[in-house]
Amino acid sequence: MRRITAAVFAALLTASLAGLAGTAVAAPTTVTGNQCMLGGGEVRVISPSLKVCVGGIFDGQRVVG
Repeated sequence: MRRITAAVFAALLTASLAGLAGTAVAAPTTVTGNQCMLGGGEVRVISPSLKVCVGGIFDGQRVVG
């Protein structure tokens, strides 16, 4: 099984999200776990150095990935 780096994963995630109809993909933004949860999101651990907030609302926009 091949491992992918965080940068490759982020590029793949951005590309896949760009294909979703009506969904905008924003540049990566640093938020804390508390900010993620306060915005209604869920923190998903991809690797020890990469954690992603899914479903939160930041600056009035919903985060999909």
